[in-house]
Amino acid sequence: MNLVTIFGGSGFLGRYVVRQLAYKGYFIRVVVRNPNAALFLRVYGKVGQIELISGDVKEEKNLLAYIKGSDCVINCAATFFETPSQSFKNLHVNAARNLAKAAKEEQVSQFIHISSLGASPKSDSQLLKSKGAGEQAVLDCFPKANIIRPSLIFGSEDTFFNRFAKLSSISPFIPVVGSCTKFQPVYVDDVAKAICSLVEDYQHERYLDLGGDEVYTFKELIDILLDEIKRKRIILNIPFFLAKLIASTNDFFRLISGGIVPAFLTLAQVKSLENDNLVDSKSENFSDLGIAPKELKIILPKIVGRFNRS
Repeated sequence: MNLVTIFGGSGFLGRYVVRQLAYKGYFIRVVVRNPNAALFLRVYGKVGQIELISGDVKEEKNLLAYIKGSDCVINCAATFFETPSQSFKNLHVNAARNLAKAAKEEQVSQFIHISSLGASPKSDSQLLKSKGAGEQAVLDCFPKANIIRPSLIFGSEDTFFNRFAKLSSISPFIPVVGSCTKFQPVYVDDVAKAICSLVEDYQHERYLDLGGDEVYTFKELIDILLDEIKRKRIILNIPFFLAKLIASTNDFFRLISGGIVPAFLTLAQVKSLENDNLVDSKSENFSDLGIAPKELKIILPKIVGRFNRS
């Protein structure tokens, strides 16, 4: 296998996938909306090894051209909130379906689709519902596709620990929705290794739930963070009914403002926190790939060290 085409390759997870594959010697084509903003990816490989092309996974008519000559296609494109120009359905379902369909038509040998742990067409969260529908749409068009379902991903560029660490530096309070909701945080580079392993071993029809070995509640994660950065803050548990009201208000003002109002809390995010985000014991996981995921407490100092009060 020589050429791997990645959509969403400049994103949080995508950049680690690019680096892992480049290290293994693959030629990589990264389809991004703004190639100039993704130039940093080229330093991961040798001259000519990583190609950046301008494009969008939602451009159905151009997908065949984007993936032409590819041996493997990886779809990392995703969003955690909707905008007036980008809905969950269009990106997670329609675009995923169109890409899988194009890969089948182009006779691409391998397809890897990144979903989310907890994704289900029956979920009350529009985010997880669209992710679940996207999985099925991909498998309908490319039955041998690999589906990757990570839990909460952490790493240097994450939007979880960095966001709360930043908040702790300016506020005496840390609001938490779903303080008892459980997670199995997983290191971003371990997820990338799992994806790279599938490519290297030319795997098909793998359905992997990827989470770390430790289980934490939302509140425990914030406690660990505050302990690491040596800050004492009051953790406010926001009840779900109140969080839904706040999120609905935020969604409304984002809609009427055309996306100018930031998505600090959305209804889809709140509803996704109503259920534990844990690996299904019956599903394949890291152990099936021979990978031992790194512990949160080993990596966390590298992520939030700059926020350490001492």
